[in-house]
Order: sequence, then structure tokens, then C-alpha cells
Amino acid sequence: MKILWIVNMVLPELADHLNISTGSSGTWMFDLSKKISESDNIELAIACVYGNEFEKYTVNGTTYYTLPGNGHNMLRYTKDYESIWQQINNDFKPDIVHLHGTEYSHGLSFLRSCPDVPSFLSIQGVISKIGPVTFDGISFIDYIKNRTLKETIKCNGIFENKLLFKKNSKYEQEIIKRVRYATGRTFWDKCFMQTVNPNIKYFRCNYNLRDEFYKAEKWDINKIERHAIYGSTSFQSAAKGGLMLLKAVNIVKNYYHDVKVYVILSNHDNGRYTSGNSFRKYMLKMIKQYDLIDNIICFSPQKAPGIISYMEKCNVAVIPSAMENASATLREAMHLGVPSIAAYRGGMTELVKDGESGFFFDFKEYEYLAGRIMQIFEDDDLAQKLSENAIKSAEVWHQREKNVDDMINVYKEIYRENK
Repeated sequence: MKILWIVNMVLPELADHLNISTGSSGTWMFDLSKKISESDNIELAIACVYGNEFEKYTVNGTTYYTLPGNGHNMLRYTKDYESIWQQINNDFKPDIVHLHGTEYSHGLSFLRSCPDVPSFLSIQGVISKIGPVTFDGISFIDYIKNRTLKETIKCNGIFENKLLFKKNSKYEQEIIKRVRYATGRTFWDKCFMQTVNPNIKYFRCNYNLRDEFYKAEKWDINKIERHAIYGSTSFQSAAKGGLMLLKAVNIVKNYYHDVKVYVILSNHDNGRYTSGNSFRKYMLKMIKQYDLIDNIICFSPQKAPGIISYMEKCNVAVIPSAMENASATLREAMHLGVPSIAAYRGGMTELVKDGESGFFFDFKEYEYLAGRIMQIFEDDDLAQKLSENAIKSAEVWHQREKNVDDMINVYKEIYRENK
């Protein structure tokens, strides 16, 4: 059985072969691709957009195809890809094409150019839902006041991104309408996809974490940095909820002056938050206004061991996104046992049992978020209970061999139905 994956990034195995870095998103694919490529009776090929020319590689028994281009070609429909997909289809002859994500349009060009190949979709982020919350929490006036000259010249600010999301949501809807099979991780994404395509056959499949998370020691309350918050990528964009977390921390500081928030940020100044686009410009103003310069600690994107070390040193992890399907950060934190608080949005609503394995807060209720953070700070027994219950839940979701077997069984069912 031949399976062709279409992905949105250069996966680590190919990245190592090309001696380049890989992104921090889509991490659940790393372990799955490795396990499936090792499976008997499955031949895996993986296609992505990278470089200046169409190339074919073989790395550790897996075939890789790279379509020429970059993020621009993925975001905006590139008709030239249609002939390349036909070439790949004729070369590899897949029994099933498996699209990972609907955020970009390069997979759609395969569906349009090779409609006879049975198509299977793994939903990730849902841009039809993310687009409307692109700058949630920030008023339009504040956005205009902080718009940068560079954004005006290049037309790539938050407002333009919101319009791009609206356009690409049409591509997303077409992808979902064209595929015959889909898998997801939450009841929320199932409802969304079956609304768009009532005829789609849906499979629930949990995904694996990166290898290092299975080998890591669990969170230990005796080894943490007191009053430290893991904020992940929340300070990178408005939709990630960084402003809500910042407002909450401004309250928390009245009671815990040493509170720290550790956030992932490219182009920081030796750990200090710096201005950049309109969102970061606005956030920096707010950080200064709240006198939180020394409380926000930025670190550069990390591979799994670095992420684990930051998570495990923190007292609590906060995922304040305006919209998420099944947050990888939340799942990773819970697997390690870090007490977690998430916005009650999207698919995150079924990942946590409020008060048992974590806490929820309504996205804009930052006062309530502050209260929950302080509860965890001051009650070690509560933190320990949340940690232990989170681990139990996460261990059910991330059964390494079972998740791979479940995905392979889905492939087999699709294969049988189309032979």
C-alpha cells in the first residue's frame, strides 16, 4: 500500500538531510511518519514545498518530494503545482493521498489535478474559525495607531492577514468538500468538517508527541521555579491570546512581585520583548505601561528538549488562544504533568476537566485567569492534583503504538473500500 503525505513543512528527517532547520508546528507528524515508514506493507512518500526546484530524495527508505516555492506559494493558489503533482502521482502511484492540514493551498492543487486518487485529510488548525479572531482583544483603533510603516508599504499587517484568512478559508472549504475521508482529534473538528461536507467519513485518531516527551521525566513541584508561567507562543500574535495573559499577569504581580512569564519569540533582545509588527509594537507598549519588562522572559524557538526544560521549570502553563483545535502545547504540558489553564475555545474544551486536570477561563476574562493562576501558585496540593490527573488523561491520548495502529487501520479501510 502506497501512501503519499502532503505536509506544510520540511519534516526533521529531510531537514537533517538538507542540513536546514525545521519548524516548531506540526510536531505530532514527526513520530507518526517514522513509525509508519517502518511498518510492513506500507510505502510512504512525503511531499512539501521547499527550495527553488522540484526535487526527489530518498532518506532512510522514505521518498521525499519538494515542490519549488515558499510560504507565499502555499498561501496563494499556485496553478503551476498542478503539473508537478501529476508528475509525482505518475512517479509514485499512491493508493491514498493523505493531506495534513487545510491552512495552505498546495494540497488543493493535488486534489484538483489528481481527482481519482482516494483522498484523506487530517485537520489541524481551522482557518475558517481562526480568521475571525485574528486580532481578538485589540480594538481596531489600537491596531491602526500601532500599524507600522513596513506593514503599510508591504500590505502585510493584521488587517491584510485577516483578509487572507478569509480568502484561504474558501480553499479550506473546497479541500474538505473534495476529500472523501478525514480524521481529527476533537468532537469540535468533527462537527466543523461534517457541516462543510455531510458525506465525509470521519475517523477519530489521536496523535503521538515527539519522542523526547515520552522519555522525559514528569513535572516535579519540588524542582520548579516558583511563580513562573509557561506562555509558549502566546506573545507572537493576537489570536494566541498574549494580551489576555499580559493583563492577567498585571493583576498577579500585585500579589506575586516575582512572577515570570516565559514565552517563545524570535528576534528578542537578550530575553527582552521587542517591537516588530503592529501587534508586537502594541504589546511592548502595554508591557511598559504595566511595568512588566523584567517579568516577561523571551526565549528563541527550541527543539523538544529545550521546550521540555522550560515547561518543567514552570509553576503553571497557560494556553490563552482565541481559537485552537487540539493545542499541541496543551497536550505536551499535560503529558509532562504541568498544571495547565486553557481558554474555553474550540477543541480545547474537551481536553481538560475543569478543576480536575486543569482549569478553563473564558478568553476575555483575564481577571478570572489571574485568579486561577494565583490559586495554583498558592496551593501545592491543588497543583499536584491537576498534574496527576492531566498525566492520566494524556497517557490515554498518546498511546504511542495504539495511535500508529489506529492510523494504519484507517489506511487499510480506505484501501479496501477503493479496490
